Amino acid sequence: MIDEKSIDIIINQSVYDLKENEKKQKLLEVVQCVTRHHYEQCYPYKRLCDKRGFNPQKYFSFEELPYLPTSLFKDIQLLSIPSDKLFREIKSSATTTGQPSRVGLDKVTSRRQSKCFNRVVINRIGNERRKFIVLDKASSVGRTEKVSARDSTIRSLLFCASEVDTCLIEEEEKLRLDYNKLIKLLKDAEGNPQGVVIFGFTFILYAHVVKRLMESGNKFKLPGAKILHIGGWKKLESFKVSPEKLISDCCETFGVFNKDVVDFYGFTEQSGMIYPTCEEGVRHTPIWAEVIVRDPLTLKPVLNKQKGILQFITPIQTSYPGHSVLTEDIGFVNSVDDCNCGRKGTTFKVVGRSLNAEVRGCGDIMGDLFE
Repeated sequence: MIDEKSIDIIINQSVYDLKENEKKQKLLEVVQCVTRHHYEQCYPYKRLCDKRGFNPQKYFSFEELPYLPTSLFKDIQLLSIPSDKLFREIKSSATTTGQPSRVGLDKVTSRRQSKCFNRVVINRIGNERRKFIVLDKASSVGRTEKVSARDSTIRSLLFCASEVDTCLIEEEEKLRLDYNKLIKLLKDAEGNPQGVVIFGFTFILYAHVVKRLMESGNKFKLPGAKILHIGGWKKLESFKVSPEKLISDCCETFGVFNKDVVDFYGFTEQSGMIYPTCEEGVRHTPIWAEVIVRDPLTLKPVLNKQKGILQFITPIQTSYPGHSVLTEDIGFVNSVDDCNCGRKGTTFKVVGRSLNAEVRGCGDIMGDLFE
């Protein structure tokens, strides 16, 4: 039986205040408990552990915890709950294989994910409600039982919205920017820029909004507004846009401060986990998560500052064994406990994708939907 209280205790603590050593001790105990739960309740996961010679009843470190590659979630829906307890299913955007990742949530996991997501967002952009200008279609902000990861991400952010406007139009399964509406929304926002959030997937934000505004000479004065974006860097390769250039062009176009352009990182297989860039441009693991970097060839952990494949560990996923996931993303641990923004814990950077990785993700797929 899973000890829900132990998970609640850790996610109710300060998001980034614990130093790494103290955090790891608390987190590991909960992760060990959750691992035993998945071992007992999910037979495919048990088989994987047994095949790897892993016994969750014995003490283990983060590095010893078996991981599931993100590709596995495309092949099978893994559940650690009875199927009649399934509350919601999240699907990633379909990839070049046509096969999305699927994760199943019960009500407890769904609520826990929302709480963790909300606390990270509030820590980064503040607790006040703001007007959201969403660079997507109107239906993306509605509610349905089955949702795409893209729509789920948008809706998750709207807990801190006072009102919402969208500015993409869907016509015959293609998307088109309502340029005149966008211009009006941005001009109106100049009256109270501190109360505005512009949110979009990275490719859409740059290729179809920032670039078009720059080419037309339109600039705005929105100091204090937040520009939030997520995913889609792969599609921007043809534009040769670095994170630094994206920030610079956003600042020039919207008249915002560098620190207010926030890049969110997350993935469907650990739905609810989000890692925004801090004011110093790095990402922090909250108290309920840890990151391990593994050598692409040996899959052994590497030292800080060395690049490798990113593995993420968190105990918040109890309806399915998504507590230890190996991504296809390349990055490195940047520092521990010494970021100038004041947040404690491990900081990391994402620098690209492994060479054999598919073009996947909400932002990447959205690029194919535009006329």
